[in-house]
Amino acid sequence: AEHDELAQSILLCPDAQFIEQVQTSINKLLPEMSRKKVIEASLTNRALLIQVSDMGEACEIANAIAAEHLEICAKEPRKWAEFIRHAGAIFMGNYTSESLGDYCAGPNHVLPTARTARFSSPLGVYDFIKRSSMIEVSEAGAQTLGAVASTLAHGEGLTAHARAAEMRLKK
Repeated sequence: AEHDELAQSILLCPDAQFIEQVQTSINKLLPEMSRKKVIEASLTNRALLIQVSDMGEACEIANAIAAEHLEICAKEPRKWAEFIRHAGAIFMGNYTSESLGDYCAGPNHVLPTARTARFSSPLGVYDFIKRSSMIEVSEAGAQTLGAVASTLAHGEGLTAHARAAEMRLKK
């Protein structure tokens, strides 16, 4: 909420009392924040405190949200992290605040935003390495794959592609 007015903050929790405590803490801490107006706008327009039936449901919703940052503040956070497929960075346990990951815990902080964690990852070493695919098919393998490639190429209307595969087939 502190970054900008469009930041989204969502709590998924099965414990109604804890949700109330979070709301009380927000109300108490907000006046002390240097970026109070930004936080207030973000919380007013883009924040939710959601009571879920259990942690399994929380994980399902978290995957649908595909957040840039996901904090798992629960007993056995590693257990629940196993169910998360879509998050830029996952902060596990009550002592692992997002700010530690932002500034000093070690991983890269260039993360997928706006639900792009559904199909992309944090910036990493592979983003700076040029790679090539290497393909080698044996004569026997070409007999099986060639027929498949020919069918697919004809389906796409690419006759030359189909013929390139067919010319390698034994008659």
